[in-house]
Amino acid sequence: MPAFSQAPHSRACAGRLRRLAGLAAAGLAAAGVLLPALLLPALLLPAATALSLHDPKLQVLDLSPGGDKRYVAALNGELLPLTARGVSNAAPQAATDSLHQLLTRCPLIKVDRFHNGGSFGRRTMVRGSFDVDLTVFVNEFGGRKLDFWAGDWSGEAGERLQVQLMREVAAWLRAQQGAVRSVVEVEQGTHYKHCINVEVRGVEVDIKLSANAVQGSQAHDRGKAQRDALMAALWDVPAAQRRADPAREAALAEALTAVVKDTSDRVKSVARLVKCWYKHSLKDRIPYVPSVLLEVLVLAAAQRVERREPQELMSSRTTEITVFLEALALLEAAASGREVVVLEADPKWGYTRVQADSCAHVWRGDAVKVLHPIDPTCNLAKAKSGRRVDWSRLAREARELRRMMLSGSLDDLVTRSSLAPALRWLQQDGAAAGGAGAVSRGL
Repeated sequence: MPAFSQAPHSRACAGRLRRLAGLAAAGLAAAGVLLPALLLPALLLPAATALSLHDPKLQVLDLSPGGDKRYVAALNGELLPLTARGVSNAAPQAATDSLHQLLTRCPLIKVDRFHNGGSFGRRTMVRGSFDVDLTVFVNEFGGRKLDFWAGDWSGEAGERLQVQLMREVAAWLRAQQGAVRSVVEVEQGTHYKHCINVEVRGVEVDIKLSANAVQGSQAHDRGKAQRDALMAALWDVPAAQRRADPAREAALAEALTAVVKDTSDRVKSVARLVKCWYKHSLKDRIPYVPSVLLEVLVLAAAQRVERREPQELMSSRTTEITVFLEALALLEAAASGREVVVLEADPKWGYTRVQADSCAHVWRGDAVKVLHPIDPTCNLAKAKSGRRVDWSRLAREARELRRMMLSGSLDDLVTRSSLAPALRWLQQDGAAAGGAGAVSRGL
């Protein structure tokens, strides 16, 4: 896997921009013009952007053909790169490699394969706040072969099995002196149930022990083979009898990662910006929104833009800001209960809108609906015990940020909008902010 890091490029750009900004500020001061104090410690905006804050042409974002694109250039060139500045996959990769070796030796289980998921696996990490999910596909537990198709992982019996599996493996991990730290059993996370949260080499990792539904398969890509088998079985069930199954959802982790990971880097940069906005500006006031939900919503927004706009727009420099605005609009609509968010992934992994609608009886009663891109019986926004999301407040925040971007200035965006706290946080020195290896719990 190639390293997911933009740090060297960003540091070089930042150095050049500081020098330009310093020269510009000095020149303006000599001329008797003072820039606002907030801009001098700066958001790493180039000199041209700092000057543009006083330009009447840039008081409103201009997306028209041939219009002034300095606001757009500032967002693309300076704000978006901040979300990945200092991010490296070295620390999480080392942590998951250690767990691969450790769990392979665990006498309680026989492992078929491991999968690195979360924002680390999907390549949507943001500095100081990303999650590392490790799915462990289990063939046997306590000498007993586990058969997904016989119902070992599902229903009440499957729930008891998963709790026992989580507790016994967690106890074994605690007994491995010095290998892991802070082993915590998580009965109900933001995304999956029955996980084990551990700290390895300073990185927090959420371990999900899951079903291997393709035991004996010789397929090169068993994640794809597992997706095909699980979804074929679902589609064979009469529509009215289809039900959500958390065990099936967890077993589709590889396919979920593939859908997001294969998305264009330009769209993933927008996903990182949305996640930064939520994690560093809103999360304290509106907790428990799953990171994967925000990513899927951004991908769905990009899909809408691509279908609606001329092809040349999707290759233009306004792509990112157009998708960001669409994502805010879609988030408001979804969080208000007005729209069902459906990402129609390609046929290799996903499903059609018709297939999604055939499962509507499963999630029709949920207040907010953002469907899993592989399994349309799974609603990523489904209410979870003890983890209530204030969706109405999130809808208001999305609406207000979009309004400010469309009607306010760049200065408003970086100093007075709900995005401003996240941008200020991202400006902090990597060491002061916890460094590139700092990871927040992602469950």
